[in-house]
Amino acid sequence: MSLLELLSRGETEQARAAAQGRQDPEALLTLARLAAADGEWIRSEQLLQELESQGALESHVRLTRLALLSARGEYARATAGYLELLEVMPDQPEALYGLASALAYRGLYEQALQPFLRLTQVVPENGRFHYHLGRNWLELERLEEALDCFARSLELDPCQPDTYLVISRTLNLTRQYAQAQELLELGLQLMPDQPHLLNELTNLHLLRGQVSQAAERAEQVARQLPENPAAQANQANLLLAQGRVQEALELCQSQEKKSASLWMVQATALEELERLDEAAQAYECATRSEGSDWSAWNNWGLVLLRLGRDSQAGPVLEQAMALAPGRPEPVLNLALCWAREAESASQARQLLEELLTRPKLASGLREQAERLLTAIASSQTA
Repeated sequence: MSLLELLSRGETEQARAAAQGRQDPEALLTLARLAAADGEWIRSEQLLQELESQGALESHVRLTRLALLSARGEYARATAGYLELLEVMPDQPEALYGLASALAYRGLYEQALQPFLRLTQVVPENGRFHYHLGRNWLELERLEEALDCFARSLELDPCQPDTYLVISRTLNLTRQYAQAQELLELGLQLMPDQPHLLNELTNLHLLRGQVSQAAERAEQVARQLPENPAAQANQANLLLAQGRVQEALELCQSQEKKSASLWMVQATALEELERLDEAAQAYECATRSEGSDWSAWNNWGLVLLRLGRDSQAGPVLEQAMALAPGRPEPVLNLALCWAREAESASQARQLLEELLTRPKLASGLREQAERLLTAIASSQTA
């Protein structure tokens, strides 16, 4: 199988390993695409320039440059480039995928639908393309079509964890919990040590109120995978859910290698024990760990607010908001931070006013935002 075929199948690490040490055009192109995906844009451009100097793989170089635009968030320019390319290379799979993805990243799911559909017709044997079409159907709230695509994706690639996860969550949306559990258990038969599937099954047990079953499963998995941070974090989370806070803390502290999830559980346990300084340090460690996301920054900011360290909390919450601009929680928490100081109260008000324009804002968060907005208005007129 060629390097480009490996990339098209999503087998990026295999492609990376096979390309190392080679200087042929296909290897250089592969490394350029991987560098673009990793955010190493300068390195990617250098490799593309080397390919251009050889006069090799011109159409692929052009495709990679468009992928670089998307990687940098320049989706409108990427969309225009893909449309132009498809005029001279109709049904080119990478161009179709790039166009559909760029449109989807812009929230234009209706427009993305046609290139995704065409892609699955042009390359019907590629499970990843059916998976991405299903994700697009989900965004359009067309669950039946989404599930059909995910099922086809699994038929073509039964060892793709992401597909099991998204089907399980889709089934959960329609309260088909038993079917979701059956699916995850099927995936675990094929991939017994897959930590994301194990974690999802534990969460499903919790969702169904089966805390003891979830705890039993998590403990079993943790024993099977003593070096697996995800499995240890899973068990620690279940100990927290059972109110066994000290045990959860001790489990986290006993781990030499800690993932972001383990640091998060440790921080949560410390917070529940009112050891806030230590909790802040643990959340900070979570933000520096692989797999960290906006929630680590958000929770760290909240603990800093509880400690009265507002000047530190502000930048931390700004980072949480930057990592997840669509999430309302960091926006609300940053507004709370800014509202504490008269000179930044107007910025807090602007944040809250923007937040309240969001049509799908949860009622609880909406009420908090409205109360805070009222409090700011009262303080400014006092």
